Amino acid sequence: MTDDGNLGGYRPDDPRYGLSGQALQDYYLARPTHFFIRAFYKPDCLDLRSRAMDAHLAHVRAHRAQIHFADPLLSDDGATPIGTMCIIDVDDRAAAEAYIAADPYNQAGLLEEPEIRRFVSSKRLRHGDRAPDPNLQMFVAECIDGPDVVEKRKATAAAHHAYQGSIHDRYIAHGPLRGDDGIDLEGSLFLIEVADRAAAEELVGNEPMTAAGVFAEVRINRWRYGTSLG
Repeated sequence: MTDDGNLGGYRPDDPRYGLSGQALQDYYLARPTHFFIRAFYKPDCLDLRSRAMDAHLAHVRAHRAQIHFADPLLSDDGATPIGTMCIIDVDDRAAAEAYIAADPYNQAGLLEEPEIRRFVSSKRLRHGDRAPDPNLQMFVAECIDGPDVVEKRKATAAAHHAYQGSIHDRYIAHGPLRGDDGIDLEGSLFLIEVADRAAAEELVGNEPMTAAGVFAEVRINRWRYGTSLG
């Protein structure tokens, strides 16, 4: 049964507990501005990556205070780097674009066109706050909304947050992807730790918003904590 005073279905220890409507919007707008940046490597560029790595690590470390995560994306077997991602505190999209444009990986011509989206994390973890379980794997799940899903999101909000609360220990970070103004919802981002890709797909597949058809596209990529912030 939904608590009439907690229409979003948030856990009692969640700072959003009891918030809805404008109060919930104000909560999100008051949070620090994060951007999720993901870029895949171009084909046959691993030698180029090796040559640019030291400069890339120096670039990341120069922004250490702003970065929550800065980690490689991997093939499913965990053996081959396929891209890079970070979650960074910057004021706006222009600053996020400047950060990735200045990355030596990008300067060397290694990166495909990056994906940049504003992100509001519902957890306070940063790199190193939680040691990875050596028996589990980490994944980034980008869940991108389809068109005209505002009512579907509203209808599944309580079930969505209840589900997230039931598996909160699987999340490294999770929260909404938003437009540059921080208002329009564009999707959800989940950084998760599970047994393998099948378990990652099951976790996202069991998400009520997935079942309701909110997400038009789901991209799941394996990742791990990198050495840049270690």
